[in-house]
Amino acid sequence: MRDVSIAFGGIKAVDHATVDLYPGEVVGLLGHNGAGKSTLIKVLSGAYKRDAGQIFINGDEVAINNPRDAKALGIETIYQTLALADNVDAAANLYLGRELKTNFGTLDDVAMEAECRKVMHRLNPNFRRFKEPVSKLPGGRRQSVAIARAIHFNA
Repeated sequence: MRDVSIAFGGIKAVDHATVDLYPGEVVGLLGHNGAGKSTLIKVLSGAYKRDAGQIFINGDEVAINNPRDAKALGIETIYQTLALADNVDAAANLYLGRELKTNFGTLDDVAMEAECRKVMHRLNPNFRRFKEPVSKLPGGRRQSVAIARAIHFNA
C-alpha cells in the first residue's frame, strides 16, 4: 500500500499510509484508539474505498472496490467481531458462503467436516469440538474458527 488516505467528512482517518506486507507474514498494527488501524484494514479488504493512494500485489497495482475484489486477490480479513454464524458448527462456518456440494447438489457435510478437521489440526491441534454450534465455544476457540476460514481460503 502506498500513500493510502481516507477521510470521513473533514476527519482524516488515514493520511498517506504506506505499508509493505509479504506472503506468510503475520503483521500487527499498533496504535492509539482512532489512529486508523481498523480503517486501513477495511480499505485493504474492500469494505471502504480509499480517497487516495495505491495498492499493489506482486508489484502490480490492483483495484479493490469491494470485499469480493479483495477475496479474489486472496485477501481475507478477520475482524474483531468474528462474523461467525453462532447456530452452526465449525465446518459450516469454515465454508459459510462457499459450501461444498455433492454430485446431487446437496451440501457435502462429510467433505466439509473432514477438511475442517485438517485445517483446524494445523492451526490448533487441541480443537476437538467440531459438532457443537460455535456459540458454545470459548472465545479463543471461536477465534480459531475465524482464523481457520481465512487460512483455508489462501489468505
